[in-house]
Amino acid sequence: MSRMEQVRLSSYSMEEAMICYLARELHNHEVIGVGNNSPIPAAAALLAKARHAKQASVYILGQCDWPFQGTKEFFDLMQRGEMDVFFLSGAQIDSYGRINLHTIGDYGKPKVRLPGGAGSGVVYFTCKRIFLFKTDHGIKGFPETLDFVTSIPSSGKGIYHQNGLVGVYTPLGVMKPIGPDGRLKLAATVPGVKPAEVQGRTGFDLGLNNDDDTSIPNLEPPSTNELATLRYEVSHELRRIYPLFAKQHFGAYLKSAVVQS
Repeated sequence: MSRMEQVRLSSYSMEEAMICYLARELHNHEVIGVGNNSPIPAAAALLAKARHAKQASVYILGQCDWPFQGTKEFFDLMQRGEMDVFFLSGAQIDSYGRINLHTIGDYGKPKVRLPGGAGSGVVYFTCKRIFLFKTDHGIKGFPETLDFVTSIPSSGKGIYHQNGLVGVYTPLGVMKPIGPDGRLKLAATVPGVKPAEVQGRTGFDLGLNNDDDTSIPNLEPPSTNELATLRYEVSHELRRIYPLFAKQHFGAYLKSAVVQS
């Protein structure tokens, strides 16, 4: 590896970091599903399969070899309890991991009308492990109270629900449900981000002991091997599903691979 390439692999984008952090959470032999408009989870699933989860089954909506008839068979698989992992997001995510994909503001007179649940009501109840992700982190996106509740990570007694939420991944770190009430607490920060910064950009209490809580660990930065696999291998697969995202974030590496070949 040249010195220039070593330097390139020592720096990374926010998107690349989130992809690597999510990929590390995925296990071998799991059935992993990725819905629409989710290039970061799609890349994470492909990266995990390329590195440590080679026997995982990865189903990404939009892939060329989609094995289901439309989406009904896909959701049938979930409802039979055969989907291990799925990724969700929300315009708003509250302190319990409930998500809003419907409206900002009053439902009758919204400031913004959002696309809707897109099956998240089924997903949150039937998949064994749910990862929430959000590519920005601010108070409006993480309020104490949602403007509308689209789906929830847990339910009352006697209502069927799989294991549920693992954590919420953002450019600042990871929040996880901790304690019997399942309220989100700050579990880790990305390198260079202090817990107080995460709290300052979150609309609900993250349970910090103080502004400089030393008990909150840093996530391990993406390794050179992770970044190399992502940029020079996974990016080619991702381009078939998310061509614009791949071009924007991995265009230079896609071009260099073509030149080298």
